[in-house]
Amino acid sequence: MKQRDVSHRNVLPDTYIPVLSKKVLANILARLPTNSLIQLVKLWPKLIRTQPHLKKGNVYSTQKELNSIVTQEARNIISGPMRSGSKKKLIDKVLFEFWSDGLNLLQISQVDCQLIVDRPNAYYWISSTVKDRGGHGNEVPISLDPPKFLHQLTRDLNELYMSYVYVCRHPTYPLVIIRIQVFDLQKISGNAVSGSRPHITSHKPYFVAIPMNSSHIIHSPGSSVISKIVLQAVERNLPQDPTNLLKLETSQTQKPVRSLDSMHILKGSSRFGNSLGVWTPYAEGKADSLPLAPTENHKLIFEETVQIQDQEKEESLDPLAKLKKIANLRFKGNVNGKIESEKLYDDLEGSTKRRKKTATYSNIESDDDDGFEEMKNSDRNEFATIVPVQYLEMILKDPIESDEGNIVMKFSGSDIFAGIHELSVRTTEQDKMVLNPAQVPGWLTGEEGANCGEIKNGKFTSL
Repeated sequence: MKQRDVSHRNVLPDTYIPVLSKKVLANILARLPTNSLIQLVKLWPKLIRTQPHLKKGNVYSTQKELNSIVTQEARNIISGPMRSGSKKKLIDKVLFEFWSDGLNLLQISQVDCQLIVDRPNAYYWISSTVKDRGGHGNEVPISLDPPKFLHQLTRDLNELYMSYVYVCRHPTYPLVIIRIQVFDLQKISGNAVSGSRPHITSHKPYFVAIPMNSSHIIHSPGSSVISKIVLQAVERNLPQDPTNLLKLETSQTQKPVRSLDSMHILKGSSRFGNSLGVWTPYAEGKADSLPLAPTENHKLIFEETVQIQDQEKEESLDPLAKLKKIANLRFKGNVNGKIESEKLYDDLEGSTKRRKKTATYSNIESDDDDGFEEMKNSDRNEFATIVPVQYLEMILKDPIESDEGNIVMKFSGSDIFAGIHELSVRTTEQDKMVLNPAQVPGWLTGEEGANCGEIKNGKFTSL
């Protein structure tokens, strides 16, 4: 990717080192898993703008020698035993020996974006919808040209603030991640900051995640002036058609979601976004055979055999196992409760099977062999959903007995529908059941995803 234009006076360069204490920088690095931190320490000596600091009187005679030492240190940690103090020792070496002047904007941006990959629950997200400005207000899928978008967005923000914009691709999802940071020049009184360099204070980084060929944009929540200005700049620099300009609409009733995975499935181009709960097999391609699929695998050929096998298994199941099968069908769409998550993006160009796990590009250089290492949490229990929803609100409009008022049901947690699923299989005794999986309504099994809504005459309407 081409280097961004830094001729504008308010655009801070990649190499600018903000005034941050060692403690603050240590906290920034400590958020990353040890493996990711090691990968970054290996990567930085290879990039011109992130090489370690060579100072006069240093024991290392040349920059090349220092780069080799840093890379070797990272390799030694990888090959050696990963003890509990490995991360702290590496952070101390980074901040007090190899990058003693501090980390620059490019390095801090890479750390933040790597954190999004490693820990999708590290930030809160909401979404806005791209629509045309015509009378119809139709949703419009967009596809970005990242270098062009980066240049235009930087130029736009430059008119109001000092800024720094960093763009990269998510290594697994078809998703462009943009980190936007704006700065103010702060007046310094007395000896608050040593040296003659002016002190620049930064506002909280703002993140935008743009799915491929989707009419939605995922971004940081916020009602501050900075947040509104940044989102307006993003809107102005969407790929516009002069005959039909685009606008962003943000629902004021949505709740921030602390899961980029969930937001991308719901707002990206994945078929799973509109096929959850009992409809999941349709997204997985299991419910219907594809027209060009091998005929020998058609389900009708094996239907009789499968029915006999299912009947034999059903007779041997205990009551709790039968209840779990019903619950799995209602919440996951299959009897074993497993979802083939690797199929989430098989219908998109560059599926997870073919996509390089370390592939990324940034606003400085493109490294095919060196980049960010993807790490995912594998500690998912049997009830975990592919779209963890953290907040849900349902308004029951149907009158209950003599009560004419509405009943508002609010749910919160790390994975609401996983909790409801687990609750529904606690017991087989009818009088002790909190929820019967055979009778629970679809809007409580995750069919509607993260949408809050109203229930009237048993029908769900999104708010």
